Amino acid sequence: MRCFWLFLAGFFFNFPECLIGELINRPVVNIYLQPQEDTEVDSQAIYGSVVEVMDRMGEWSRIRTADGVDGWVLSSQLTINASYATSEHLRPVKSLFAHIYRVTGTIPYPPLLTLPYGSKVKLERTVDTGERWVPVELLSGEKAWVQRGDVDFSPQRKTLEEVIAFSKKFLGLPYTWGGTSSYGFDCSGFVQMLFREMELQLPRNSYQQAECDLLIPVAKEDLQPGDLLFFGTTRIVHVGLYLGNDEFIHSGVTEFPMVMISNIKSGKYDFQTAMRLR
Repeated sequence: MRCFWLFLAGFFFNFPECLIGELINRPVVNIYLQPQEDTEVDSQAIYGSVVEVMDRMGEWSRIRTADGVDGWVLSSQLTINASYATSEHLRPVKSLFAHIYRVTGTIPYPPLLTLPYGSKVKLERTVDTGERWVPVELLSGEKAWVQRGDVDFSPQRKTLEEVIAFSKKFLGLPYTWGGTSSYGFDCSGFVQMLFREMELQLPRNSYQQAECDLLIPVAKEDLQPGDLLFFGTTRIVHVGLYLGNDEFIHSGVTEFPMVMISNIKSGKYDFQTAMRLR
């Protein structure tokens, strides 16, 4: 799979007429290779993401995500809400986790939802008035509340330099196979999320990212901050973002099962190649 440009304004893509556009209605859902929960997780999708519904089988739906992942989710995790998907009032969650409440208060009721970073919420008003509580509309149509500090009212495309600094926000989050959210990332899901902050869409898997047309090869001795490092013995199985001074940030399990900073000279990683944005 080759990569393609994805601008935030064009996040909700057009579907072929025979397909149905639906939205993920849970904070994070697993996308399975088969229509059963005891099979391999291929990837994940987060709240408010639009997906193509390709097929139905019992309580399962086969979907395709914006980055081309094709797999199965429970149909109960999908909602049709065209006005939500096309709303100009959608704004991303900027905290690692954002509690959504039924009332304007953190007590006595528990959160209705806890959304991961980047989830889209539909604001009643998009101007930041400075008030602590911001009314939102959920995919179900229910009115709820989020604290203003959890929402990015004016999202801006980040530069590569900004992404390098921004990446450290996620240090310590758990490694999760197939993970694409702040609930837990895998290596390629983490890098994919970082590039999305620059309004660039990388393919889902590390070996696919190494073949991406947005990137060009770079020699190990010429590394610069922001380059992508790819690892593996016989094939590419891991990726991280180079920070400089022989350090890179990645979500892995070799040292600790989390997003961490490692040293390329530690001998713990089998370097294969490096790539740089054109």
